[in-house]
Order: sequence, then structure tokens, then C-alpha cells
Amino acid sequence: MIELGSFLTEDEPCAYLAGRESRNHMRLVFDVQPEEYSTLLAQGWRRFGAVVFRPVCVACQECVPIRIPIEGFRPSKSQRRVLRKNADVTIEVGEPAIDDERLELYRRHHAEREEKRGWNPSGMDYSGFRESFVLNAANTLEFRYRIDGRLVGIAYVGEASDAFNSIYAFFDPEFAKRGLGKLDVLCEIEEAERRGKNFLYLGFLVDDCISMSYKSSFRPHELLRGGEWVEGPHGEGSQGEGSQGEGSQGEAK
Repeated sequence: MIELGSFLTEDEPCAYLAGRESRNHMRLVFDVQPEEYSTLLAQGWRRFGAVVFRPVCVACQECVPIRIPIEGFRPSKSQRRVLRKNADVTIEVGEPAIDDERLELYRRHHAEREEKRGWNPSGMDYSGFRESFVLNAANTLEFRYRIDGRLVGIAYVGEASDAFNSIYAFFDPEFAKRGLGKLDVLCEIEEAERRGKNFLYLGFLVDDCISMSYKSSFRPHELLRGGEWVEGPHGEGSQGEGSQGEGSQGEAK
């Protein structure tokens, strides 16, 4: 791994919890090797493109890294319903790329978030899409989801030596009731198992953030607390239904 720079961001409004401020430690990197990637993930770092980061908020520690042990995972009753509901979805796994179809799907996704969540308008173009999703510091897979040939979802997944890292996903808002976000996580787990991985890292769990709540429904899971990975609540295999939060319909994980 080659590190080009490291810095702390200024305090800014938290994207997850209203009324709080957030700060991140950012590292600009490239040529991250699979073993190095595994170490970063196990230490609680996240990656987006050529940046690895983790929160260093002064007065808050609500962002808790979460991962799913692949060997012990069993889909819950509600997750099996999601699989049945989406039996007609075609899944493709390949390298990230950019074309009109992908860009238009991203724009539809973002426009829906602008309307419903008040996101700032996106000026995403070919150059921005390539920089965000195609140019990566570590090996990255693109999961594509189609219904009757129509592209309805894309997810980007980092591949480390022993793990997958769920990075970002976006879906066609017309199919919001399908639970495509949950389907994506289930497909990532299946592909991770097929490739002999031990974990799927799902980013951060924030207890009071409704859009993050879907993550805790994947059980058993582990949380990084005090520098140690510990079993999450009901981690011995209890299969609660969880929440089908909007976050499971696509955004940074």
C-alpha cells in the first residue's frame, strides 16, 4: 500500500444523527494489497475509491463497525421472503465500469433522495462517476441486478484476502418495495462464501439511525468495540426480523 497523505476533516453536521457533528481521519492511498485491505477492515477503516477513513468524532462514538461471519450466517424468515420475492432478478458480478445505463440509474436514485431526504442536487457526470466508482485503490467488484434485462441496482464491493467490504449501492426507486438492498447483502454473503471469505464488512451500525437499522438483522454479526470484535446482540443465531429501513435501498454503507 502506498499512502499519499493523511488528514483530519473539519467538524461538519453528522449525516446519521441530527444535531451532532462528525469528523473523520482520511488517508489517500493506492495499490492496497488484499492482505493489507483485510488488516485495515479489521481495524475499523472503511474505503471509498482511493480514500480509507474512520470517524474520530470528539463527543460521539455511535458509528460502530459491523461485520458478518460468513460461516455462521443463516437467512432469517424475512430475508428468505426477500429471496423469494426477487427470484426473477438476474445477478451479474464483474469489474466496475461506466456507461449511460449505469449513470442514469445513479441519477434516478439520487433524484429520489433529493426529493425525499433533502439531499443536495447531484452534478454526477462521467468523470465524477469514474472517480467515485471505477478508479479504486483495491480490488473492487461490481454487482449488477436486472429485472427482465433492465438494470435496477448496482453495488460496489471491495475484495480483501479474507473478506468482502460492502462499499456503496444504489437502486431504481421504482422497485423500492422489492427490498433490493437486503437482496444485495444476501447475494454478497453468497458470493463471499463461494470465494472462501470469512467476513462481509457492512460499514457502520448507528443505533439511533433508522436507515442503518437493516444491518443488525443479519445475524449473527460482530461489532468492533474497544478495539476488539465482539458478538452482537442475539449473535448466537437469533433471527429477528429487523427493520427494512430505507438505507437498505441504497447508499453508502
